[in-house]
Amino acid sequence: MNARQAALEIISNVLKNESYLNLECKRVLSTGWSVEDKRFITALANTTIENLFRIDYVLRQFITAKRVHSVILNILRLGACQLLFFESVPVSAAVNESVKLAEKSGKRQLKGFVNAVLRNLSKNFGKIQYPDRDEDPVEYFHVFYSYPKWLCEKYIREYGEEQAEQMMSYTGDRSLTCVRLNRLKSDFFPMESLPGLYCEDAHYIKGMTAVDQMPEFLEGQVAVQGEASQVTVCAAGIGKTNTVFDACAAPGGKSAYAAWFAREGAVVSVELHEHRANLMKRTFERLGVKNAEIHIADASKYRDEWREAFDVVLADVPCSALGLLYRKPDIKIFKKEEDIPELVQIQRNILETCSSYVKPGGTLLYSTCTIDRDENEENIHDFLKRHPEFEEDILSPFLPGELKERTDTGMLQLFPHIDSIDGFFMARLKRI
Repeated sequence: MNARQAALEIISNVLKNESYLNLECKRVLSTGWSVEDKRFITALANTTIENLFRIDYVLRQFITAKRVHSVILNILRLGACQLLFFESVPVSAAVNESVKLAEKSGKRQLKGFVNAVLRNLSKNFGKIQYPDRDEDPVEYFHVFYSYPKWLCEKYIREYGEEQAEQMMSYTGDRSLTCVRLNRLKSDFFPMESLPGLYCEDAHYIKGMTAVDQMPEFLEGQVAVQGEASQVTVCAAGIGKTNTVFDACAAPGGKSAYAAWFAREGAVVSVELHEHRANLMKRTFERLGVKNAEIHIADASKYRDEWREAFDVVLADVPCSALGLLYRKPDIKIFKKEEDIPELVQIQRNILETCSSYVKPGGTLLYSTCTIDRDENEENIHDFLKRHPEFEEDILSPFLPGELKERTDTGMLQLFPHIDSIDGFFMARLKRI
């Protein structure tokens, strides 16, 4: 298998909705590739998925056939992606290697079709027609930034055209991987890195393709955890002797960080699925977390033994993950508008149940990794209307770095294009 075959396998499995893009890349690249090949395969697969709607829109201008076999269509997508977005790849290589993919795909008779479409595209870049931004901004954003129309409409409606475009065009620096210093095992960061933007424990490693194979990772000195996720744990203001409840805890990054803050206290981590709970167990063992216990349970189902038992409750609930689209582009392909109401109900059920576990005077930290007001602010407004025993607790004293200046209330929405980290929402509530 060569690099382009690997990219084809990745996008084919992702587009059949059989795997997440990051997991499929990790699986395919696990063995037998040079660093250069890994970077090219990852970039080609990610760029194709990220720009899928735009690539398909362009291809339709050069395909007259009513129907194209899925394998051939994916080969054309990879070829068009290289022609449109990879300046370092010669046109001849993009076309010829795509023809070779067609030969090896079992659809050898269509290699001439692949060659004709891509050569025609390469000769007519200047004739590609995109929707007019002024006449139809929704269609333009949908095509040019490859976002579903419902999300384009939503962002324009809630944030205006200018900010919506900034949100959709932001891609960040994908050469950087964020990890956290695990202070349970080390007081200093053990390798070359860039400092975090806000959290002192956050560090960025440049050009790392396999963090989980590094000795520092295997020895538990570092944990892979996004900086926005670290911020939410900091925002909870966990004390050294606190008892902490972490709902929906897998893969365990927040629980492990909370265990450091509550190193003379205790953490209860709840996860619905057994295989994810087992993953957390291995993570805790690697990181040296000894004050956390894992329960396989549904966080929305009330447990009387936990009633008013915790100083801090972390409710990082399942969500639409719209705050991660800039680095997980497959999410935007499959996420549907009709998914949101069901998620909101799940979130409210978890919030309702977990609120009863907070001690009087304790803290409830609600968080999501989405940019959606229905899942965020509206959930909190609804909860506070029904629970006068809770009130917003000003977030800024607990936020790290310059984020202290981002809010003067108990709620904060992070945006990738503004804050350069994942789009998380958090709300700090205090039980009176």
